[in-house]
Amino acid sequence: MRSAEAQADSNSDDEQEAGAQDSLGQLLKDNAMQAAGYLQRKIAHQLELPELRTVSGMDASTSGRFIRTSKMAVTAVCLSSDDRMAYSVSKDGTIFAHDLESGKRTKFNWQRTEDNAHEEVGKAEWMKRKARSISKNALLAVAISSDDRYLAVGGGDNKVHIWDPTSRQYIRSLGGGTGHKDIITGLAFRDGTHQLFSCGADRAVKIWSLDDMAYVDTLFGHQSEVLAIDVLRQERVVSSGHDHTCRVWKIAEESQLIFRAYGMAVDCCKYITGTEWVTGASDGSLAMWSQTKKRPTSVLRRAHGYPNPGLGPVNGQVANSLNGHAAAAEESSPSFTTTDAEPVGAGSVGGDAASWIGAVGVCKGTDLVASGAGDGVIRLWQVADGKVGKVLKELGGLPARGFVNSLQFSKSGKFLVAGMGQEQRLGRWTRDGAAKNGLLVHQLNLKPQSPLGGQE
Repeated sequence: MRSAEAQADSNSDDEQEAGAQDSLGQLLKDNAMQAAGYLQRKIAHQLELPELRTVSGMDASTSGRFIRTSKMAVTAVCLSSDDRMAYSVSKDGTIFAHDLESGKRTKFNWQRTEDNAHEEVGKAEWMKRKARSISKNALLAVAISSDDRYLAVGGGDNKVHIWDPTSRQYIRSLGGGTGHKDIITGLAFRDGTHQLFSCGADRAVKIWSLDDMAYVDTLFGHQSEVLAIDVLRQERVVSSGHDHTCRVWKIAEESQLIFRAYGMAVDCCKYITGTEWVTGASDGSLAMWSQTKKRPTSVLRRAHGYPNPGLGPVNGQVANSLNGHAAAAEESSPSFTTTDAEPVGAGSVGGDAASWIGAVGVCKGTDLVASGAGDGVIRLWQVADGKVGKVLKELGGLPARGFVNSLQFSKSGKFLVAGMGQEQRLGRWTRDGAAKNGLLVHQLNLKPQSPLGGQE
């Protein structure tokens, strides 16, 4: 009798151990798939947003936490791997490290030397900047490696500058004869590596190895300025530019895929999964793309408002002032009707520049997306299934006065950091004197989820 009971207990322990091993194996598999961009955490439906008030009803308690930085517009922001530090660059060439818990900021001590000084290079007529005039000392892009070992910045001097983000010590610059011949507009590290990708106004995408501190290769294809670049863990890079195209670069195969946008210049792009990405354009359209289709799977026309600032198209109607009541239409181009409703959000200078989407952000490994323009609202979207592919459904908005030049989610999705400025990132077409230059931090409230997948 006792022998039978002991055997039963032994079998039960073996089953529990096998179950624990299966659970651990599934967890490791899910983590690996999330890191590779193949698996998404569904968190957008858990988001609880406060009431988005009208401009006259805004106050400090509803506008997020603002951190003053430089004298000129913040152009790019990145977060450390633990989400404790934010690094920002601006048009005046300053680099700041921000402790998001304490609010303390530290300026990088950058002394110009022969190694990092700008070298004047003769330029062809098509490369001479006119309206898109950028100072030689301006910084337009920043990226940090996934192990927080290297911080890369670039901008008006055509060079990639490498820093140690922990000690804030300058390491060296990359460029010269093999570097960019015009301003650097974007930087991105491949996850889990020290492989760095850069893009610029010279129409080129370049690859750098920071293990060797050396140039690797140049990718040609864009017919005009390349304005944004992004990469996940795979050796596939997405870039967008002023030639109305997105391009997916297959590094190992040495080939590229071309995707043509409907509208004007595609100013920003971010991967959602390894085969899907979102873009924002200067005509105010927000588009979802899939690597299996040459055209966008969905397009939201003027996603950041009507001709009147702060009013957004929602199924052909004007969005009201409450979060959570808006739902974006698939491939919709709403009819522009006049309205006397008061704009919502933090206010705007108005005009066409207010609806120009200057930044998109993706909470990595999830279905949560954000977009920013100059209409006084950072809009949040959920990636959902549509009739012909993925679509974006509007969740609501967060107030933000000024031009949103960069957006970064924390990995947990619990807060969003926006790089704000009185001017757009790449030019001075419009100026919002009521805005401030710095970082805007919005806390995001996610509803707790029950073990069975439902909300508590």
